[in-house]
Amino acid sequence: MLFASDLDQTLIYSYRTQMSQGMIDHIRPVEWLNDRFISYMTQSALSKLKEICQSILFVPVTTRTKVQYQRINFLGYEIAHQYAVTSNGGTIFCRGIEDREWSRQVLEGRTQCAAAQDLIQKFEEIADPMWVIKDSGKLADNLFYYCLIEREQVPVSELAAFKIWASEHNWELSVQGRKLYLVPINVNKKLAIQYIKEKEGISRVIAAGDSLLDLEMLKAAELGLVPSHGELYTHLLQGDSGLGGLRFTTKTGIEAAEEILEVVAESLIQKTVI
Repeated sequence: MLFASDLDQTLIYSYRTQMSQGMIDHIRPVEWLNDRFISYMTQSALSKLKEICQSILFVPVTTRTKVQYQRINFLGYEIAHQYAVTSNGGTIFCRGIEDREWSRQVLEGRTQCAAAQDLIQKFEEIADPMWVIKDSGKLADNLFYYCLIEREQVPVSELAAFKIWASEHNWELSVQGRKLYLVPINVNKKLAIQYIKEKEGISRVIAAGDSLLDLEMLKAAELGLVPSHGELYTHLLQGDSGLGGLRFTTKTGIEAAEEILEVVAESLIQKTVI
């Protein structure tokens, strides 16, 4: 079995999130940046993830760039994993080395999508400084674009129209917190996990994630787990019919990560008994 999981706001959480939930005595740091810890998991979640990794293939699947992912410290808690997927599926690491065959396939797939610079130029027509943070836009790993925004100031109708235009040119728009992502359809987590699944001869996948960028991966899995917060949960509350079959947690925030890992562990036990 393979357990593919998004990281930010699915397994790992910011310090601000922990303080708001009164979890300070139970959290452990998993990311260090600018002389301080910035991301955490609970001790219970770390222990459960370590247990899971001893039985099945755990694959972190993140929209983080290669450099951003390298800040995550699972090894400090004796949590080892053979694969990691970064850049929203654009890059696969196997034992710390980039999978060149996958990178070649991703590059070939870009021919289906509008050029990044054309998409960014179109986006800049509506990217007013009132809602897009100045100089925050970045082309990540030369694969996708993201910028920081003020969500309360977003021109909803204009952005909706642009999202349709982007989709027609095979790019996906996703808003997560204060970040807006524009990602070509061939750079996605589902395809990366399918590649690893076939390479390893694995038939069963459990996936977890909180955003629209996780949705196709979740729907393709035997079991798709979603924390009850974030982009997908908002769509659920809005009555989105495309979320059928996904399992949302009963808990929110960092405690949702504990619940997700408990479900994975229980699923593994049930499969063993069967």
